[in-house]
Formats: sequence, C-alpha cells, structure tokens
Amino acid sequence: MELELNRVWTVVVALACIEIGKWLNRKFIWLEKGNIPPAVSAGLLISLILAGVRSLGWLDLSLDPVPRDALLLVFFASLGFGAHLGKLASAGKGTLVICLAILALIFTQNFIGVAMAKLFGQPEEIGLFCGSIAFLGGHGTAVAWANTDMASSMSGAFELGVGSATMGLVLGGLVAGPVSMFLMKRKTEDIVHATVFEKDAPVVTRREHVFSSNRWLICLLFVLVCVAIGVPVREWFNERGTSIPAFLAVMLVAVLVTNFADLIKKPMDEEVSDLIGTVSLRIFLAMAMLSLDWGELASYLPMLLCASILQVTAIIGIAYFVVYKMFGRGHEGSCAAGGFIGFGLGAMPVGLAVIRRLTETFGNCPKAILAITLAASLFCDTANAVLISAFFKWFG
Repeated sequence: MELELNRVWTVVVALACIEIGKWLNRKFIWLEKGNIPPAVSAGLLISLILAGVRSLGWLDLSLDPVPRDALLLVFFASLGFGAHLGKLASAGKGTLVICLAILALIFTQNFIGVAMAKLFGQPEEIGLFCGSIAFLGGHGTAVAWANTDMASSMSGAFELGVGSATMGLVLGGLVAGPVSMFLMKRKTEDIVHATVFEKDAPVVTRREHVFSSNRWLICLLFVLVCVAIGVPVREWFNERGTSIPAFLAVMLVAVLVTNFADLIKKPMDEEVSDLIGTVSLRIFLAMAMLSLDWGELASYLPMLLCASILQVTAIIGIAYFVVYKMFGRGHEGSCAAGGFIGFGLGAMPVGLAVIRRLTETFGNCPKAILAITLAASLFCDTANAVLISAFFKWFG
C-alpha cells in the first residue's frame, strides 16, 4: 500500500520523529554524549523500520518535499547572517590560523573522498559526499547538497552523505579528546592568561527576551527577504551558465545583507536568526532522515569505512602541523587542536565539548575558545559551500 503524506502531515511526522529522538537520546546516554542530533537518532531507526515494512509490501510511505525544501532555504539564510567579514578580519592570529586550517581541511577531505570514489569505481563527484560535504559540513549540509540538481544523477549520494556525517560525529567524539590530551601532556608549562582576543567578546546589552515577537518578526522578515531574493539570483546565474544550488544563492544574499547591516551600524539579530535556523534545520533533518535508503547505504559501506580512516588520519595531521604548531603549542594549542578535530569531523558541539573537558582539567583557554567559535561560525560554512560548488563545477 502506498501512502503519500500532505504538507501538514509531513511536518507532523517530522516533529514526532524529533520527539522520539529526544527520548532515545535520554534513554541511551551514549547518543547524548556523542552529540547525535535527535532527528538522526530517531530517523535512522524509523527509516530502518520503514525500509523493512516497504520490503514486505505492507506500506510505502512518502513525504511531501515542499516543506523540506523551504526549511532548507530558511536555514541557510540564517547561516549567512553569521558571516560577519568585519569581525573575521579583526579577530586576530588565532582565528586566522583556524580559518587556514579549515581551508586545508576542505581540500584534503575532498581529495580523500574523490580518491576513494575512484578506487571503488564510483563517479568522482560522489566522493565529495564522503569529503567536506559530510565531515566538515555535517548532516544538514550533506542532505542539502544531495538534493541539488548537481547530485540528482548520483544514486546513493544522500545515503553516503548521511552515513559519512554520522560516522564523523562518532569519530569526532572518540578521536578529538585523546589527541588533545596527548598534545597537552607533551607541553603543559604555559600559563593560562587573558589575551587580546578577549577584547573581541560581544558587549552584552539589555534587550527584549529572545522569544519576543517584536524580535522574531523583524528577523523573520529579513530571512524571508533573503530567500525571496536568493531564488531569482540563482536562476540568473543558471541562465548565464553558472550552476549554483538555491541554498547557496540564498546564503550569499544573507551574507551581503548582514555585512551591509554591520556597515550601517544596524546589526542583524543573530540570536533570533540562529534560533530560527536551528528550528528549521531540526525539522528539515528529520524529514530527510525518514527518506533514508538503507540498501543504498549498505552498498557504500566499504568505501565509507576506508574514507573515514583516512579522514581521521588527515585531520590529526592538520590539527598538529597547522593548528597546534601555529597556535604556539602548549595549553592553548592543544585545546584549539582538539576543538578543531571535534568540529572538523563531527560538529561544533563536539569541538566545544572537547575544549570544555580540557579546561576542567587544565584550566581556561580563552584564546582557543574564541578562535574556534569565530572561525567556525563566521567562516567555515560559507567557505565550504563556495568551494564545494566550485568542485562540482570542476567535475562538470
């Protein structure tokens, strides 16, 4: 029996999936400690059940893609609001070191992914889905690129991307801590002290509560304006032979808007835009996970495992030779290296969790925390999206 859910029921099922995932994360503490998103926890389980039911011929469930596509654009608009180029330029050496490491990681991860695809007889471009799309980008980025026109002809791109992102979360949590502890024990004589980076900390001003409708309405207005402008901008590029996904066009418009707002001293409400983006991403991710094809994922498992081993080796090398050494080694360098591995393989919460554990044992590391946070929030996603688009264009 086939069952096609309309838009309202698609959102209802996605929200139910998130609630089930939250329950699973509370029930199985290792899911929570691994920073596995609830949508992924429940989505993997429910999609496996749906695959079994489908194979028995009992039920073939399909979701309406319209809400998913709209939420994706909203998420990337909110992401673009975080790319403050002025803050990035004045952030200091530490943040620039992390940005340099991110660029090196994007090229390295995609080189490994493409090499693995060629080794296993797959199209080169599908290797990007076990490269920076999934490992540095995470689940949201993997699902976003899997639904673009560029990936429409690649069978299994979505499954490979989701599998790689999930593997990255697990490996990021497992590897980052031990590596940073090893580096910390090599050189622990540096003294923890305040740095010039602390002057960049935002000044807290009194304002309305984050759930104030006044703050939400104006922020939602600008988010939707970016979406409304980004879609025709993408069509304009496509008509001139430059193919870019809609979410990238929307994000670039949002980057221009937020930097213009900074220029005229009317900054965007990043606290609210982050919350809008988080809600959009969680619902979007739940919808995407429910469509996971386990048969496709199983066929890519050997390639995924080999790529994961190489990705871990590569990021440890970059963390040591770029982050740790250029940070000045010692306490701050060790924390920065651990945080970099955490978010470079898994997600930002993994990186911050690693730094938090280190500071509890060895003392505060304000320079590393600020550098990781600024580079990851202001630079990482934008650079990754632009370079991935360039890689797809290169492969033609």
